[in-house]
Amino acid sequence: MSENELIAICLKSCEDRLKTSKADKTMCLNVSRDAKADRKDVLDAMNKATTDMTIYDGDVDGILWELDWTYVHANNPHHEEGWLYNHITLMLIALKNLNGILSEKANSILERAIFWSDLGKYHTTKEGKKTWEDGTPISTAFGHDKKSVELLDEAASIEKVMQWWYKPVRWIVANHMKAHAIKVECDDKGRNVIPDWLKPQVDGLEPWDWPEWADLDIPHGADYGKKDHMWTQLGASKLLRVKQMCDEWGRISDESLIKN
Repeated sequence: MSENELIAICLKSCEDRLKTSKADKTMCLNVSRDAKADRKDVLDAMNKATTDMTIYDGDVDGILWELDWTYVHANNPHHEEGWLYNHITLMLIALKNLNGILSEKANSILERAIFWSDLGKYHTTKEGKKTWEDGTPISTAFGHDKKSVELLDEAASIEKVMQWWYKPVRWIVANHMKAHAIKVECDDKGRNVIPDWLKPQVDGLEPWDWPEWADLDIPHGADYGKKDHMWTQLGASKLLRVKQMCDEWGRISDESLIKN
């Protein structure tokens, strides 16, 4: 059985497992904007959903961070779980539900990718132009993926030795918003098939270790641009796709994040 077939089986198993349950408000701390949770309760909720990492107030994996970054309320129809700490907790619960499907290493990477991916929302959330029926502005968090990477980089730079998970986690965090469009931009356009000429250049490499488009040895006449390479690379990542599944499951909403 090929590597691609094994990955497809794994992803189907993850998808099927998550279909057996659904996130709801009983899994969250109070979702109301007026009911900010106690710091200890936030930490307890997140740590109850992890299997590898322990989150402290101001420290995670020996790296400095601010618990306040989770205290941002999403007033939009995609996140009726409200507070960011609820979304993080729900995503971690989704990942925990996949126990036995993913390797311990994959689980460790994804726990950290889930934790760091949306922390930038604390700095980027603001009232948008769209409103609810009562005229209340719907919040947006444009650019939070870039800010989350910045926060991770700043925190990790203090360490003299980079954590083993830093590179894959950073890559997943940086690309987790693009993952919402993997179906339409990668799968539906055939970019999920690695060209034969590219296979020797990426064989054995994780997607975050792939060479840049400019460094590829592209055969004359091959129709393979920068966007093709980006989406082929993103689509080849099992972990990015699982992160997307956890992101989709780990919300309370009738609206999907997946672009069709």
